[in-house]
Amino acid sequence: MNKFVGLLFSLMLCMLAACADKEGYVIRGTAEGTEDGDTVFLCNMEGFFAFVPFDTAIVKDGRFEFTGIAGEVNICYVLPTHNGTNEGLGLLDIPFENSLIDVQVFKPGSQSPSTYTDHGPDGPLWEEWQQLQKDWEARQEAPWQIVLNQQGTPEEIEKAQQQLDSITEKMHEAERKFIVDHAGTGIADYLFEGYYNNPSNAETKDLLLKDYVAKNPDGPHYNRIMKQIEVLKNADEGGLFTDFTMADTDENPVSVMSVVAANQYTLVDFWASWCGPCRAEMPNVVEAYHKYHDKGFEVVGISLDEDKAAWLAAIEKLQMQWLQLSDLKGWDCEGAVLYQIQAIPANLLVDQQGKIVAKNLREEALQDKLAELFK
Repeated sequence: MNKFVGLLFSLMLCMLAACADKEGYVIRGTAEGTEDGDTVFLCNMEGFFAFVPFDTAIVKDGRFEFTGIAGEVNICYVLPTHNGTNEGLGLLDIPFENSLIDVQVFKPGSQSPSTYTDHGPDGPLWEEWQQLQKDWEARQEAPWQIVLNQQGTPEEIEKAQQQLDSITEKMHEAERKFIVDHAGTGIADYLFEGYYNNPSNAETKDLLLKDYVAKNPDGPHYNRIMKQIEVLKNADEGGLFTDFTMADTDENPVSVMSVVAANQYTLVDFWASWCGPCRAEMPNVVEAYHKYHDKGFEVVGISLDEDKAAWLAAIEKLQMQWLQLSDLKGWDCEGAVLYQIQAIPANLLVDQQGKIVAKNLREEALQDKLAELFK
């Protein structure tokens, strides 16, 4: 009888997992330190340890449950709160996929570590990846301590640095092999984008790309990278502008290309309210706008702000009368990521057919170029 009950329970669990995979995600569990009525957040991490909620659940009978549909596999965070704060409570990172995921979040210092059980296909792969990281970090530890603390003679420190470099190179090889070997899974798709965009992997990312592409993968993360690569091929003068859509100040989606196509020349201007050089340059852009707008010149502002109030205040103060777009994601702004914007102000001058005429025009260079085009 006990065996029958156990089998029945296993079948029910499998059915729940299959249902979650088909319909979306079910993330359920408990969080130590919360009470009925408390809120638990499901968050993405953006920027420097900034947790951005995208789903919420209310604790009821000591438990919480999230349901929804995951458009792509990521790593997200379960963030419980009590009386509106996470202070003194735990935090748990979990794979985010369309599956059934059970979690237990304990306070820091608790005798029990926070855990999750992911009944989907990518949970076990994420655990394999984490173990891979731990194994290689353990190998790095001894030479890293010598280099970090400058322990020993210069020769000994140099030898430790060489060991550390060799271990790190082999670790990256192992990471690339893991990602390529699991191409086609959601977690490999997620790890591929992370590896490719990591500045420390700049010298080896093309090795990963070559082997990964050979596997004929698909997935939102992979497709984003391929779009970035295509954009950067065409991002120089003479290339074609790649369109993207973002929200205006009234939160209406606007295609940048729709503006480009309606004007003789359009300046796609990347800036932010917190950027001093951007604010210093803006009177020059305002002057150019008023001088050439009636002749077919337009400006589209792409803001890397995160604070909407600060963004709107800067638009008014700087007298920027043109269309302004932002997704309020800072450096993760869709347009900035697409064009790999590393510093602002930055801009693209685009003609009506989408051809990039010039880049990063500032001060007299902007005025001179427009005078040449509108003579």
